[in-house]
Amino acid sequence: MTVRRLPVVLMRGGSRRAACFHAHDLPNVPRARDAVLVRAMGGPDVGGAGIDGIGPGADGVARVLVISRSQRPGCDIDFLCGTLAVGATTIDWSGPCGPLAAAVGPFAIAERLFAGAEGPTRVRLQHVPDGARIDAYVPVSGGEVIEQGAFVEDGVPFASAEVRLEWVEPSDAPFPTARLRDVLELPGGLALDATLVAVDEPMAFVRADALGLSGRESAADIDRNRKLLERLEALRLQAAVRMGLAESMDAATRARGPLPTVCWIARPAAYRGAGGVEVGADSVDLLARCVVDGRLHTAPGGAGSIALAVAAAVPGTVVAEVARTLPGVPTRIGHPSGSRAAGAEVSSRAAAGGRPRWRVERCLLSHGARRLLAGEVLVPDAG
Repeated sequence: MTVRRLPVVLMRGGSRRAACFHAHDLPNVPRARDAVLVRAMGGPDVGGAGIDGIGPGADGVARVLVISRSQRPGCDIDFLCGTLAVGATTIDWSGPCGPLAAAVGPFAIAERLFAGAEGPTRVRLQHVPDGARIDAYVPVSGGEVIEQGAFVEDGVPFASAEVRLEWVEPSDAPFPTARLRDVLELPGGLALDATLVAVDEPMAFVRADALGLSGRESAADIDRNRKLLERLEALRLQAAVRMGLAESMDAATRARGPLPTVCWIARPAAYRGAGGVEVGADSVDLLARCVVDGRLHTAPGGAGSIALAVAAAVPGTVVAEVARTLPGVPTRIGHPSGSRAAGAEVSSRAAAGGRPRWRVERCLLSHGARRLLAGEVLVPDAG
């Protein structure tokens, strides 16, 4: 049996880690490329441990980045972001890149795919699966990436340098129903106003008080509230139908593609976050909580934060009536682990019937990134 020696860099991007590979070190045929990467990460493994490879992460999901110089006009670097779930035999490249996009620019500069200038260096990225254009501003000194700094990020125990990400023209139809508010109904006749947003991934925003909640809920509060989880699932399935992601609620339960995440929001208030951190009411512009896979999410993901910032920037949405957001200033989101700032620039123009047509010009989000390990992963050849 022969063994492939595959260069790899393990990197942190935000609060996630990924194994980063050069595209030129991998087979050109996607199926063969994916087979090599699955084996490198320890799959396929029906047991889900991935013990014979370098994955998965703490959440049972292995993540990979495949990075190359871009041949596309206006872009410097192309990348793919894939996930390999427990027991899976294939890599899913369809999901959003999220905080791992912060690792791509530093990787490209450190690996000499792109020359770093002095100070914040703009690296024009393209996420190949969905064509998303992201400008990453990477701190550089003497041609080398600066990794140490004072940027603090929830879920990461150590401060680092800040990598600012700007999504360029991420959506020309952020509200898939063309309305700023839709009405979702719950069993028992309860109707809730909701704002449905699709920027990178679908989100449904409702007011916390409409659900009898405060927006300060902890994981323990959610784990005990089975009725709430059932309500959130009903809202999620109904939102999927409204957003055109499924023909019916029954079909939504069988859908393979991404379904909306329901996020409930509330006006700023003081609370104690995970790990005992005290979050003051004056340090956030609104509170946000969401459930993923039946559990309270420690923080809204990058795509969820961007969607929230978009809704906060548009008067008339459920989010805008709650958020204490100033025009042109990022929204400070209070979540279970602490707080996060996300910004959006949104424009509008008149459409048929006089209804405004909204367009997201730019979204902003910052993360830290760091190289954790560089070397080779030894991949046995099939057969």
